[in-house]
Amino acid sequence: MSRNNPKFGFISKRNQSVNFNLEIQIEKFLQRKRIEKRSPRTVSAYEQVLSQFRKWYDAEEDKELNSDTFRSYIHYLTFEKTRWDDHPTSPNGKVGLSPRTVNNAIRNMKIFFNYLVRERIIIHSPMDEIYYQKEEKETFEVFNDENVLKLLNAPNRRVYTGRRDYCMMLVLCDGGLRLKEMTSLRLSDIDFKLRQITIRAEIAKTNTTRIVPISQRTTRELEKLIEYMDVGEDDYLWLTQFGERYFGDTFAKMLKIYAKRAGVTGARVSPHTFRHYFAVKFLRGGGDPMALARILGHTSLNMTQVYVKFTGTDLREQHDKASPIMNLLDEGNEKKRGKHKFN
Repeated sequence: MSRNNPKFGFISKRNQSVNFNLEIQIEKFLQRKRIEKRSPRTVSAYEQVLSQFRKWYDAEEDKELNSDTFRSYIHYLTFEKTRWDDHPTSPNGKVGLSPRTVNNAIRNMKIFFNYLVRERIIIHSPMDEIYYQKEEKETFEVFNDENVLKLLNAPNRRVYTGRRDYCMMLVLCDGGLRLKEMTSLRLSDIDFKLRQITIRAEIAKTNTTRIVPISQRTTRELEKLIEYMDVGEDDYLWLTQFGERYFGDTFAKMLKIYAKRAGVTGARVSPHTFRHYFAVKFLRGGGDPMALARILGHTSLNMTQVYVKFTGTDLREQHDKASPIMNLLDEGNEKKRGKHKFN
């Protein structure tokens, strides 16, 4: 086969060569993941990474699929690729992807080439010699209370659209939902008696159903909102003034308008910043990290631990209040026990 046909890739090791149709193998891999019931979001992530690589590879001349080629590709992602250049509505002109994004690409490509090895399409994965980039410690921006109060007061609650946006902010603050999860809610997902929201598996990022408790205030405001609406149990909860579904990107734009109107500065104004705000306030209020992980839908405690570290000072104060030793040996307890002491 000629290398001029961009559909064919070559794996070389120790003077051995194997050629295969890269495009076909990517599609077979994606189909395998669908059959394995991987979530649509996961399959889409694989498809995006592999299609992006194939587009770059097709434009290259005289390159085999070896570790040097992949180092060249990682260099391209790190120093040359324009961010969001493949997204028509979001290009920002910045060059070079973050280590986290590059590592996601490396991870997905390793999975693909390991699959080719298992299927005996190739004898060696060229990704074995490719290592992950060092990532900076995960950081995030958090609203302060003043920011949140200003944003909550910005919508005109005397009209439906203002009350809707106000309620959406309450739900984000009170339950830490992801934007797509929130905007995919239907009326039947809200249990007003038990004061909880069901995040269905099909709308959850983790593809797992979970329950998110909400406060009496948020429940009451949602009930008032629904009084404005002519909807059934199966209808979407968030609608435009014309009765159509209200999408997350429109809400995100409205948040920025509210922020400008209210003079909010500092933390980046986005729906996800509300999620960070909820997590931090939950822990500072004495909430349990394990409970937080369940509410947020974290599949591991890694991300939850980031919030725990962020609120480290407050957790030390809580530890002082709840410490068994301090409660056992404080002055009041010592008096009750006749001032018994450890030997």
